[in-house]
Amino acid sequence: MFGKIKNFLSDVRNEFKKVTWPTREQTIKQTGAVLVITGIISVFLGIIDVGLSELVKQIIG
Repeated sequence: MFGKIKNFLSDVRNEFKKVTWPTREQTIKQTGAVLVITGIISVFLGIIDVGLSELVKQIIG
């Protein structure tokens, strides 16, 4: 049992050595891109939500 766990953790460690980790600058740029895209989509969906809410109010009320 413990031998299998030790072997698994060893394999995980070896796989982590193969990973190409991004640089700090790449991480910052990619995070910024995600935040900008998320903001744009949020504004777009907010506008759609307000528009549909007004449309429903016009139909019902």
